[in-house]
Amino acid sequence: MENYLVGLRKGAWTSEEDELLRKCIHKYGEGKWHQVPLRAGLNRCRKSCRLRWLNYLKPNIKRGEFAEDEVDLILRLHKLLGNRWSLIAGRIPGRTANDVKNYWNTRLRKKNESNSLRSKNETKTIRKVKPIKPQPQAFKNINKYSEERPTIVK
Repeated sequence: MENYLVGLRKGAWTSEEDELLRKCIHKYGEGKWHQVPLRAGLNRCRKSCRLRWLNYLKPNIKRGEFAEDEVDLILRLHKLLGNRWSLIAGRIPGRTANDVKNYWNTRLRKKNESNSLRSKNETKTIRKVKPIKPQPQAFKNINKYSEERPTIVK
């Protein structure tokens, strides 16, 4: 373990720690996370401070149930982007990547998998296509110094 991590507090945050972090961010702004624990007087690592701010304390974070249009957007973006939660959350104002990921894993994943299986089965029954295989072709032998172009023999 590195020296600067020894003795740092882990686990649940207290309301006093939350308030110290809020005041620090209000005074100095977001960023320079390596300075935040010292400036705020917190016995936490910089990563813990950053994640606490971004996922819980930031004022523009939405709490509560996801709206129908947010759910629809998550489904469509997940189909397009996969499990790239920060990219998906970046297109849903007020929602964090962590919130979107947790919502997906608890409520939407199984629903999406069953819809995906159903649509694959429907596709299989509707379109059974015989693959087209390339056919070998023979060329007429010509002198390599000839100006004549090779022709396909059928």
